[in-house]
Amino acid sequence: MSLENSSQQKRHPVLVVVMGVSGTGKSTLANAFAKQSGFIYLDADSLHSEDAIAQMSRGIPLTDKQREPWIERIFRQLCEYQSQNKSCILAYSGLKREQRKRIFSACQNSVGVLLHGEQGLITERLAQRRNHFMSPQLLSSQIAEMEPFAQEIPLLRLNVADSIEQMLLQLVSFMFLLEQN
Repeated sequence: MSLENSSQQKRHPVLVVVMGVSGTGKSTLANAFAKQSGFIYLDADSLHSEDAIAQMSRGIPLTDKQREPWIERIFRQLCEYQSQNKSCILAYSGLKREQRKRIFSACQNSVGVLLHGEQGLITERLAQRRNHFMSPQLLSSQIAEMEPFAQEIPLLRLNVADSIEQMLLQLVSFMFLLEQN
């Protein structure tokens, strides 16, 4: 049975949130999973305001207060998918515990994926990235702001040193195991 078929048989939609600092490959992994599974792909970056994007482009991190409307836009979009009975995979930094809690509360069935790795590797990836507003200068502030994860949701931790194919296989296996329980 393919992942797409098994997800369509579920009565409740699933939210998968792929988290990590900038440059870990959240969007790449989430997009690959969406294509394979039939889940809707949502990139949280697409919901930032123009002012927030301009600020981060200049290497200035957002404050929690500045993030609030962004978190609300993400939450509303996820609630809409939930009401339409659509499963979604979200690429989202997930730096702050309270903000993650709000995001995960949008759907009854939520799981998290945390991408982590050596700072040197992530820095190298950021230096190679083109056409993205996130300044590489913000990596240190993001690492400092990443709050520990509680056990309120199932969480898969993936090392970004692995290939996208390896991480995708681990994610698919994780989702399959969760479906069995």
